[in-house]
Amino acid sequence: MTAVIAIGNQKGGVGKTTTAINLAGYFARQWQSVLVLDLDGQGHVATSFGMPKANGLYRLLAMEEPVSDVAVKARENVWIVPNDHTGEMAKEHVKQANFREYMLANVLEDVDGYDVVLIDTPPSTDVLHVLALVASDFAIIPANLDHLALDGVNYILRTLKTLGRYPGVTPPVLIGVLPTMHDKVTTATVRNAQLLQQTIGPDLILPPIPRDTKVREASEVGQTLWEFAPRCQAAIGFKNGAPQRNSEGLIGGYLHLAEITESFLKTK
Repeated sequence: MTAVIAIGNQKGGVGKTTTAINLAGYFARQWQSVLVLDLDGQGHVATSFGMPKANGLYRLLAMEEPVSDVAVKARENVWIVPNDHTGEMAKEHVKQANFREYMLANVLEDVDGYDVVLIDTPPSTDVLHVLALVASDFAIIPANLDHLALDGVNYILRTLKTLGRYPGVTPPVLIGVLPTMHDKVTTATVRNAQLLQQTIGPDLILPPIPRDTKVREASEVGQTLWEFAPRCQAAIGFKNGAPQRNSEGLIGGYLHLAEITESFLKTK
């Protein structure tokens, strides 16, 4: 059964696309078929895979073309529905549609051939954000632990709580809030992490993604970290005394996130 995961935060620049493509790269390496949907008109999913932006989302939602006609192969076991400036037209179409909140969920009901669907959401409070959450089984909230990103976390948490008002909708299970670009020695980071713990509890805070220049460099050449620098800290984590460790005996990194996410997917 296909598992659908939304990657969301109201604020931009917190690592949503980076999280989506590196999770996709990990699952593909485990021989799982992955589909990545880009709901952000900036089209960064395609560029992060070294591919051109395209009007895939518009074709999917406004033209009602099937996923099989729209998805583009990005890597072995990875397909994407790319986006570009026409994403704004897709959003306007959705706003005018009846039962708009269910549009993406209905599209994904008929999709097959994929083990995991990852949805890269827009950095805003628009209707596409709600579509993604309604269509998803699970959610991950990247946050870089500045005060603006924490506002975005609080917003999406409120949105998750309100999804139950839509008939037949079960809100996605929150895998957790993912601290990105994490610098454990920065006073502001430590303070904001403590605020976050007070807001949602420590159990919903995922092991962090360390700040690492390899993330930017990989993006610039259109590669995942597993292709560009599979042994970097952002990929496999760092040494720490915490009891929760990944398969490398380290804490954090996209490896740790992927392994935790895998444990959730087994419950579906």
